[in-house]
Amino acid sequence: MSIRAAINVDVPAVSSLVKALAHYYLDGSGETLPSWLEDTLTHEAFLARLSDADYLNLVFEVSGAIVGYISVKKPGHLYHLFVAEEFQGQGISRSLWEHVKRQSQCSRFSVRSSIHAVPVYKRFGFLESGPVGSRDGVSFQPMEYYCEN
Repeated sequence: MSIRAAINVDVPAVSSLVKALAHYYLDGSGETLPSWLEDTLTHEAFLARLSDADYLNLVFEVSGAIVGYISVKKPGHLYHLFVAEEFQGQGISRSLWEHVKRQSQCSRFSVRSSIHAVPVYKRFGFLESGPVGSRDGVSFQPMEYYCEN
């Protein structure tokens, strides 16, 4: 098990991981992702974030397979945090999150959490920072985390 910077050759695995879990963004079952959200999950969109110095992108590997991914837009917006379903509940998301916090000089992080992931972020110490938002069948909870610097 290891955490490392994501690189371009990781894009197919990262994209597959995120797309496999993207249904958790949706309010109801059987719905499809709106095009504005799908556009952020393309191979090209992941490559763009990996090459953008404003993003920190890390992967979590188990036996050479990518099972977790975190992306933070600097200075402190948590853009993506995903762990493969079969590896959830094993502390991988917390490991990725703690790694980001250690590397960051940021005093505050924000996230637009899927409703499904709110309990995870609360365990990390995030607090709800506004009302639930919704757009095209996708709901999200704005949340913030203040570092103890």
